[in-house]
Amino acid sequence: MGRRRCCGNNNNNSDNDMIMNPTETVMNVNTNTRTVRNVYPTEVINVNRTVIRNENYYPVTEREMNETVVENINCGSNPGMGCQPNGNGNSNGNNGNNNGNHGHCCRKKGRLF
Repeated sequence: MGRRRCCGNNNNNSDNDMIMNPTETVMNVNTNTRTVRNVYPTEVINVNRTVIRNENYYPVTEREMNETVVENINCGSNPGMGCQPNGNGNSNGNNGNNNGNHGHCCRKKGRLF
């Protein structure tokens, strides 16, 4: 910008000059605060779990049983001949006849003695 003279004084002998500077801009800012609430919901599920554990046992009992088998064999009157089976599974020498016992000599009421 150029120099200007002020106050209408046209006297060239004046030592007072005025310099005009550009206008300074001052900005005053008023701030208003506005609150926006953002909601992010969360659901928590608590699971109570019960585990049933079935344990299966199969106990085994072991026992011994003594059994006695009595065989009555009639070998006849000659001890030198020995007792020989006659072919039907009986070794009594009397053609399968065991003096009327018929193989039941030790049975009484369905049990073995």
